[in-house]
Amino acid sequence: MTETADGPDADGPIGRGSDSTLSAALADLDDGCCVLVTGDVSDDAYRVASSRYFGAPHRRRQRVLALTTGGTEAPNAWFPDGVDADDDDAAVVRLDSAVRDPAAASGSDGSGSSAVGPGSDGTDTPTAAAGPDAGPDRLDLDGADGGDDGRTADGDAAAIRTSLLTAIDEVDADRPTRLGLRVGVFRVDMLCATLGSEATSSLLSEVSRTTRDRGGMAHFHLPRPAGGDPRSDPVVGEFVDLLGDDLDVIVELRARETASAPEERWHIIGWGTTEWNTLR
Repeated sequence: MTETADGPDADGPIGRGSDSTLSAALADLDDGCCVLVTGDVSDDAYRVASSRYFGAPHRRRQRVLALTTGGTEAPNAWFPDGVDADDDDAAVVRLDSAVRDPAAASGSDGSGSSAVGPGSDGTDTPTAAAGPDAGPDRLDLDGADGGDDGRTADGDAAAIRTSLLTAIDEVDADRPTRLGLRVGVFRVDMLCATLGSEATSSLLSEVSRTTRDRGGMAHFHLPRPAGGDPRSDPVVGEFVDLLGDDLDVIVELRARETASAPEERWHIIGWGTTEWNTLR
């Protein structure tokens, strides 16, 4: 967040800083919000951001984490220190098996030359890249209607929807405090590579609305190259369009050699952009 206001973990009213317009923007998010997190940073940096957006461990929070990748990794790294994935008020939804071909969302080098795009029939499988800037140049993947095992995108979308909404219901039974519910998904581009744009839009919008209606915060992670306005990247731009009015904030991440931790800046839709601040 910025230095002019308390972060989303404050239980009291958001403090009025030197910029009352920013305070009003943040106060509006206090009723629930949906955040798209992007930037050309490592998965470790996304874990740092996720642990922050899931809320400080000393505050009562209900946390749902959905992972499309890293099935062999311990999920605790995505939560704040002191929060265990096995806690009663936390849930981890593994989507690895639902994402049939993660390489289709990874691309080769971000150039789109071998990525699945709007002109592709979805049969070419690009080489997976290790860098966070990899990915298709577009997300129109509605041609992906099933895998070799006979599953369909509709069936996958229904299974993922049920898993996520059930997890939200289970951890958020008593709705403790404002912004108490936190729902994080990493990575949403892999969902799109499996389900197609229309099904992904419907799924994420429902998760976002369910979270916001409960006064919570949904954070969807989309690793993409940085550069100016995040919406200038075609994939980020398409996700902004997919989420539509359900999206409140685009958070941009960066890592600098001179900084001890990743940095963030918030592009608050309808207000403007904050300064860069260190994720703590």
